[in-house]
Amino acid sequence: MTVTIDKAGRVVIPKHVRDRYHMQPGTELEIEYEADGISLKAHDTKPSLIRKRGILVHHGSDTVTMDTANFLNRQREHRNYVVAGDTAAENPKE
Repeated sequence: MTVTIDKAGRVVIPKHVRDRYHMQPGTELEIEYEADGISLKAHDTKPSLIRKRGILVHHGSDTVTMDTANFLNRQREHRNYVVAGDTAAENPKE
């Protein structure tokens, strides 16, 4: 994906990317220097769902929207691959 820097040095992150990573106005991003360029990542982000005693518990912001059913279905699919011994389980579909 290609984006353009404007005269003020700003980059617009496309809406589908902001939605996928739950970025809201005011989200802080970190710039990381790499050998072949830079990368951006959300500053100090933690997953909104974490596992406690085998149960997924929401610890994210109330303003974050996510498709919980889709997330759980992907986790179940991943678990099925692991149980079946499928190597595709290493990189589950997003």
